Amino acid sequence: MGLLLPKIVDMVPAVAQLDPPGQPGLAPYPSAPSGDGRSPYRPYPQYPPYPPVTPDPGMNGFAVASLVLGIIGGVLLSVIFGIVALVQMRTRPYRGKGLAIAGLVLSGVWVLGLAALIVVAIASGADRDPAGELTGGGSVSARQLRPGDCVNDLEDSDNVLSLPAVPCAQPHEGEVFAAFALSERDWPGEGQVLEKADQGCHDRFESYAPTADFESLELFVLYPTQRAWMRGDHNVTCVAMDPAGKSTGSLRG
Repeated sequence: MGLLLPKIVDMVPAVAQLDPPGQPGLAPYPSAPSGDGRSPYRPYPQYPPYPPVTPDPGMNGFAVASLVLGIIGGVLLSVIFGIVALVQMRTRPYRGKGLAIAGLVLSGVWVLGLAALIVVAIASGADRDPAGELTGGGSVSARQLRPGDCVNDLEDSDNVLSLPAVPCAQPHEGEVFAAFALSERDWPGEGQVLEKADQGCHDRFESYAPTADFESLELFVLYPTQRAWMRGDHNVTCVAMDPAGKSTGSLRG
């Protein structure tokens, strides 16, 4: 027993030195904030806030409509919708600005094209003297043909809008000898319209060309379709054709 005691005593200082208070080199856990408000803890770094998310309003419907109408020739609506779309895009970030501009450009192209056609039609129109006689060749509306006009390109068609007219001294296929309007108010049917038009032309030929032989000629009749009738066009135009081909001079001699 006398030998064991020194060993026990020697161990006590070793155990006591495991964690002596205030031992240099050992870092204690941080304590709670002190009374002056300072904290030993380091603050977390501050991250910038996320930018606000702006909702996408999508494609502007007026811009799409402007483009479609510009393609098919709806000039007036295309221009209106295109302007509305561009105005809306000033206040909201709609997509489709290029479509709206394209619709406006196409509408301008349509307008220029129509203007060019009108100019060409006016320039190519037939000339008349003060008495109404043709003095030069040109296109004449079917409703504006007059007795004494000579015409070409007479072909069967359901929609004859105009014919090339020339003075009768020039080679021509037919000569207009009568123009009148049917008296019926309601649409009588295509068969009745053609029958009345044919009879009216026969009745008026002799007064136009008393010395001409009507039986040796062919009759070409311009008469209104049902659609034209509903628009108020009841006019009939009678044209006498030489079956031998083009001729010169008038049937009136």
